[in-house]
Amino acid sequence: MKKNLLRKMVTAVIAATTITSFSSLGVSAATINSTDYNNYYNAMLNNSAKTGWVMNNGNWYFFNNAGEKQTGVIKVNGKTYCLNQSGIMVIGKVLVNNKVYITNQSGQVIGTKIPTVDKVFNSNNDVIKDSNKTSTVSNTNNTTGNTTSTTTGSNTTTKPVTTTNTGSTTTTGTTSNTSTTSADVQGLPKLPTNYSITVQATAEQKILELMNAKRTEAGLKPLALDNTLIQVARYKSNNMIQNNFFDHTNPDGTKWTNWLQTIGYKYNTTGENIAYNTYDAVELFNQWWNSPGHRANMMNSSYTKVGIGVILGNGKYMGTQTFAG
Repeated sequence: MKKNLLRKMVTAVIAATTITSFSSLGVSAATINSTDYNNYYNAMLNNSAKTGWVMNNGNWYFFNNAGEKQTGVIKVNGKTYCLNQSGIMVIGKVLVNNKVYITNQSGQVIGTKIPTVDKVFNSNNDVIKDSNKTSTVSNTNNTTGNTTSTTTGSNTTTKPVTTTNTGSTTTTGTTSNTSTTSADVQGLPKLPTNYSITVQATAEQKILELMNAKRTEAGLKPLALDNTLIQVARYKSNNMIQNNFFDHTNPDGTKWTNWLQTIGYKYNTTGENIAYNTYDAVELFNQWWNSPGHRANMMNSSYTKVGIGVILGNGKYMGTQTFAG
């Protein structure tokens, strides 16, 4: 009986950490208390666990249908990913067999240079092609000369200017949810209306309260809601809903920093957190707080203003925090 209870408990942990499609990544997940993932999956769960992409301690891993952790260059659902010798998906500049490649924030290789793939998996995590080789994958030590640092689901950019914010206002926010068909921002491209949406203003206000409580406890000044940043944050969340993606980089290659420049918003430093789930809007705060990269953005002393945009659409609570200082 104890053995069955243990198995149920372990299965619950795994269910909270696995996903079936990499395109549906959230920004946070529970961790797996094991260093030997292959044995953990096979011995403890008798191959009954879900396979595919798994997050552990902030890193993404991929397991085949036998529960074996993968390394090297793999292709899943037509997208190419690079996994180092520990099985960790590498983001940014990647060194594969002594050649440099680039991946986006979702770990997908981008650009015209694509490394040779070691294994190809279908949507069911079955191997459909195997070269019987494993590429050597590592992070490069090269830097691009900019000041952008990235973690999955969070992105911080420092702009080297000393101008002060102009043309923006602060607001205390609304406390009721609003059904609408769009969350467009004047000066930015009009978004499609593939899905009806509801702005979760109550959740936005609660997330602000929770975040500022943490900042106050740490001796930091609370962030003020900024009307322009609220509009941009809601626009970002709606953009991800209407265009079915989850990334700091938009399908057209732009980021929120481009939007701020387009509408003439002045700042010294800015950052963005994104997250989604399918069950609770306020829980987005805990997803961010439990991730070091996102928590660092919320506790950044350089930020003085924030816009929070939480939108319900297409069965998801999509959240964005846009920071500025």
